Amino acid sequence: METLPPEPVPLPPAPVSAHRQVLAALDRLVELQRPELWRKLRSGEDVLVDAKAVDERVRAGEELPLAGMLVAAPPTVELPAPDAVAIGRLAAAGAVVLGAASADALAAVVALEIVDVALGAGQVAAASEGVVGLKPTRALVPRTGIAPAGVEVFARTVAEGQRALEFLTGPDESDPGSAPWPDGVRLAAGDAPRIAVPARVGFANVVEDLLAAGAVVEPADFGPFLDAARESYDARAEAARLLRGFDALLVPALAEYVGSFSTLDLAAVTVPPGVSVVARAFEDQVAIDIAAFLADEQIRRPCPATGIDLVVFGAHLRGQPLNTQLTDLGARFLGDAVTAGRYRMVALPDKQPGVLPVAEGAPLVGERWKLSPAGLGRFLTGLSGPMSVGEIELADGSKVLGLRCDQHAAASARDITEFGDWRAYLRYVTATRPMTG
Repeated sequence: METLPPEPVPLPPAPVSAHRQVLAALDRLVELQRPELWRKLRSGEDVLVDAKAVDERVRAGEELPLAGMLVAAPPTVELPAPDAVAIGRLAAAGAVVLGAASADALAAVVALEIVDVALGAGQVAAASEGVVGLKPTRALVPRTGIAPAGVEVFARTVAEGQRALEFLTGPDESDPGSAPWPDGVRLAAGDAPRIAVPARVGFANVVEDLLAAGAVVEPADFGPFLDAARESYDARAEAARLLRGFDALLVPALAEYVGSFSTLDLAAVTVPPGVSVVARAFEDQVAIDIAAFLADEQIRRPCPATGIDLVVFGAHLRGQPLNTQLTDLGARFLGDAVTAGRYRMVALPDKQPGVLPVAEGAPLVGERWKLSPAGLGRFLTGLSGPMSVGEIELADGSKVLGLRCDQHAAASARDITEFGDWRAYLRYVTATRPMTG
């Protein structure tokens, strides 16, 4: 029998060349001939030097997650902006600043594909230009050297905007009003977010899509909030009233709505075809997830990307009875997880499995979730015996926290390791159960 040679190991994708990206942007500027879009453009020589430096750092092995990203600064920034913390953070991650855009062109320079991301303000402009506008919780991005009103992010996709946002957030001593993410931050909108919409606003197609995806969408009276915003009284309390019982609000990206919410400490994301998703302060990822669904995008990792991974195997799986104990804490589903081949699974009397390490076992299939530190603490508080959290080794050799049960409880329980998966065991049970009646 002829032995075939092993498949060649695929080469990793070549890193994006910042130098090539800048050259393409400079060509685009010449092609468009739109000087009114810019308050100040940096010289081509300076931008190319920055880009070459980024490429050299990448070749030297430095990890620069934003290498190749081109950025437009807001018009309030005096380039090279040594005091602008937000600009400095993007540059430190590998982004290159092309210039400072005009106040009314921040969304346009993104839409025209001159830059990937622009910083500034104006979600209505994002809607009119057909790009994404992310308004993060005000305290998350230091405003030093930028603008007193806060920083918004314009991008062509929700994912690209979130990628920039990851590096913008975090406190800085230069801005006493800046703050870290709270320990209990929600990392996902969940499979069935509750969303309030104005009672008489016509985006029925958007609502239908959300309902079809499992969201709960209900009409609400936005009148008192809009009145309060116009008269500059108690708008914060009215916004809190609107959000009571809901995860987010869905509003048209019109000045009447977006302008009213922009003055409050809320998170919002505007996406084509001109709708804004508004969530509570520090629940930015909730708004991002819902907006990404509306934009037909998949968001792979949360913002903030920090958190604690937990592997579950039974009643806490998606669609199982105790899954809400995770989703109510804002846990994020990361995908299936397979353990190393040294675990047993047993069927406990309370209709959930117990997993425990053994010398000779089998790989087991579970799910990997990410929780905030405070969320994990609350989850642990709600666990009842014989369940506990301990170290689980995965098939790739990595180790994470996972749900396990104690040896004593497993001793008298039925061994179901052969199924390898709690759902497979449930299918077997339901398929072989005697029919009655």
